[in-house]
Amino acid sequence: MTTHTEREILSQPEVWQQTIDSLDPMSFLTPFSNDVTDVLVTGCGSTYYLALSAAALLRDSGLRAWALPASELISAAQPQLANAGGTLLLAISRSGTTSETLMAVEHFRRIGGHAVAVITCYPDSPLAEAADIVWAAPASAEQSVAQTRSFTSMQVIVSAIAGALRGGDLSALHALPPAAGGVLERSRSLMASLAREPGIESFYFLGSGALYGIASEGMLKLKEMSLTASEAYHTMEFRHGPMSMCDESAAVIALVSTERASLEEAVLKDISPFGAQLVTIGAEGLHQIPANLPSWAAPALYLLPLQLLALERALHKGLDPDNPRHLTAVIYLDESRDAS
Repeated sequence: MTTHTEREILSQPEVWQQTIDSLDPMSFLTPFSNDVTDVLVTGCGSTYYLALSAAALLRDSGLRAWALPASELISAAQPQLANAGGTLLLAISRSGTTSETLMAVEHFRRIGGHAVAVITCYPDSPLAEAADIVWAAPASAEQSVAQTRSFTSMQVIVSAIAGALRGGDLSALHALPPAAGGVLERSRSLMASLAREPGIESFYFLGSGALYGIASEGMLKLKEMSLTASEAYHTMEFRHGPMSMCDESAAVIALVSTERASLEEAVLKDISPFGAQLVTIGAEGLHQIPANLPSWAAPALYLLPLQLLALERALHKGLDPDNPRHLTAVIYLDESRDAS
């Protein structure tokens, strides 16, 4: 029987197109006025990893940007934000109802933050109502607990913002849906085979820049859906200790960027003698990401094979990918209890 998760993963080309068609390019530059000196990006769980990717893309676009989990922002003092009055908060939440994110926005307002922008799947949610500007992807709403098409659709919005800030040709966004279809088709069989490898017990996901957030989300998907030991690292950091874990029981999945390809491939060359199974996702090979796409547009494509891996491993282990163990789609906190 086909699961909701599988349908949601495979629907991404269509959903991305609907998201792109709904965007107003004129809105992307509005929040980034001359009064904004910093951009703080926040989220929880998957959307924190999306915040990491977003902050990297915004830095590459010339802004001073960084990411912080919403739970860390809740109690941050104004001096910790350096210049709260010049800081734009970009809050990301699939549901727009996650308690920590709502609390983080309230706290940011209290300490004199400049403005709040929101990316969500629900434009009428409490988080959207608390924002100065909202970018939404309602077509990506999901029935599954684990985020798949919602994450990538919100990533596409982040890419659109980054492209606009760079003065890029946003028509490149329309190349993403057909490219997504190609990546999904090429990746399915190999990800299914990798998921069923009997000797592999742990997975390591590597990525640099904006792709580190994508690698982290791939790690989380594998944990959530298939209860598999997995970790994520900045690619070149893998040499500094984690490489000791490489043997025949490990798989290393590297997200290779066009800009850092030679440095990242050198890491894989160092790993190869240790017996780990290596999979490369990038501009070369089976999981080819179209090389003609600008770097700001590509990150969402890299996640598609990782979602398929998580799905296939969950199914192989007899688990329900729609309802991961111990998890719910939204975290609601009792603020009075958690403040004590």
